[in-house]
Amino acid sequence: MRHQLTVADVMTTDVVTVPDDAGFKNVAEVLAEHHISAVPVVNRSGAVVGVVSETDLLRKEEFQRARRSPWLLRWWHYRSRSKSAAATAGELMTHPAVTVAGGSTLDQAARLMAAREITRLVVTDDDGDVLTGIVTRSDLLRAFVAPDNEILARIRRDVIEHMLSDDSLAVVATVTDGVVTLTGQLDHRSMVAITERLTREVDGVVDVRNELTWVFDDTVPVPGTTGLQYPPDVRA
Repeated sequence: MRHQLTVADVMTTDVVTVPDDAGFKNVAEVLAEHHISAVPVVNRSGAVVGVVSETDLLRKEEFQRARRSPWLLRWWHYRSRSKSAAATAGELMTHPAVTVAGGSTLDQAARLMAAREITRLVVTDDDGDVLTGIVTRSDLLRAFVAPDNEILARIRRDVIEHMLSDDSLAVVATVTDGVVTLTGQLDHRSMVAITERLTREVDGVVDVRNELTWVFDDTVPVPGTTGLQYPPDVRA
């Protein structure tokens, strides 16, 4: 069975939290003490109800000495001004918190961060009830800083040995700075593209140079048949 790195593999599990009734100063002290830019907010039952970031705290500094704006600007800045008057984590926080399950893949987490324009996600169990960690953009990049020999081991295990068991001895993979070169000869031409696709999906792979050749071109119609002759479907 193929294995992909999940959020649980790279997340920080020692998570600092604050209760929703924590005061403004307490939240600021937690961020400063732990050198973090945001902290999850939990209610009395331990469920994550939001996140307070440095930006949320700075609203008070931004507006506490600001002059009154014309009515249009006051309307535009209503939400920010409401944050500036907040006194507790529950009032300061952005809610609901954007969460991701620990079993999600790194690309799923990256897409969620990009879609929501945030730099971190609260990680929960698969039911979404229990806080299990925090994952940041730098955590997601860990897959790409894996040593070449580790990436090569993943390719051999997840692609060559598992998915190409019949042709495993016919494929040679090398990795240099995350770039994979595939050489050798497969029985079927259609498997060349499939092998490249599966290799690209391996965590840490930056690019693939496909130099594979084939014996039988099964991507063209065979005389006397009604269509193309493909090998059994290979799924990741």
